[in-house]
Amino acid sequence: MARYPAYPRRRRRKRVRTSFLLVAAAGLAAGIWWIFIRGESSTSTDGRLALAPQPTLATDRPEIIPESQPRPGISEKGESPESIMPADPTGPAGQRAESLLAAGRRALENGELITARAYLSEALQLGLPESELPTVRAELTRLGNETIFSPSIYEADPLVSRYVIKPGETLGKIAKANKISADLLAEVNRVPDKNRIRAGQTIKIVTGPFHAVVHKRAYSMDVYLGNTFLKHFKVGLGAEGSTPSGQWVVGTKLTNPTYYPPRGGRIVAADDPENPLGERWIGLVGVGGEAAGQERYGIHGTIEPETVGQNVSLGCIRMYNEDVEALYTYLIPKHSTVTVRN
Repeated sequence: MARYPAYPRRRRRKRVRTSFLLVAAAGLAAGIWWIFIRGESSTSTDGRLALAPQPTLATDRPEIIPESQPRPGISEKGESPESIMPADPTGPAGQRAESLLAAGRRALENGELITARAYLSEALQLGLPESELPTVRAELTRLGNETIFSPSIYEADPLVSRYVIKPGETLGKIAKANKISADLLAEVNRVPDKNRIRAGQTIKIVTGPFHAVVHKRAYSMDVYLGNTFLKHFKVGLGAEGSTPSGQWVVGTKLTNPTYYPPRGGRIVAADDPENPLGERWIGLVGVGGEAAGQERYGIHGTIEPETVGQNVSLGCIRMYNEDVEALYTYLIPKHSTVTVRN
């Protein structure tokens, strides 16, 4: 830990007729909706390609749980996975996850990357057997690298769009409007200098913010864009359970941070080989659960990589240096959340 400022028979026939009418009405509504979403996309006046609705998935998609019932493992707002709790893989939700997994792999074989990404992300969040997790995470990481973190734009991807830079705009301004970092925007578009762009240039926009979920028992962190899983990292945590569970919002971000020992002692300057924070600091502000009101915790690198995967810190979340450098480009202050679960 380091110190920094700062989800009777006649009646039976009547029911059958009523049910038939309801099913027919639902079918008609679904048909109208299908026609609507198959319409052509349009371009807005600001040059951004209008986002198509969430891609309609294949006809072999497992039956959807009615909207009147809670969908286990899926965030109702669709903004962040902070309320997602994996279901029992042996229960109904787990069985549905297995069906989604099979459908996702069929979509992948057919080259339908966006559909496959949606299926596999939902299956992962609903709950899969431990034996499947590494493979599914690897498949989703590859899909994320191809569809999100590369300059390529795939049809009907709801997470990205095209944008034409206007005179006087900066990459930082565009990034801020889309709740992502300028560094990520430059990386995605292979822009060598984020301070040098030109009007009329077409770039790929990723619509943020990104969020992270830390699983204490697994010493792991998953990174999401909306409900879409993208990255999986190993982490180190606080000794004797000193990393508070709950909800956090990203606060101050620093490169080459100075280390101020929370219990007193020698202040360690940036770039000092003995600085335990590495070269990145992502401050956290507690907003819920045990974390509420806490402001002296953060995510950082380490000069002791062998401690990642252990409970050894004073409460902060430590990562391999290359991993925290990547995370640093994903999360942004005030909008990105980090949920720590037991």
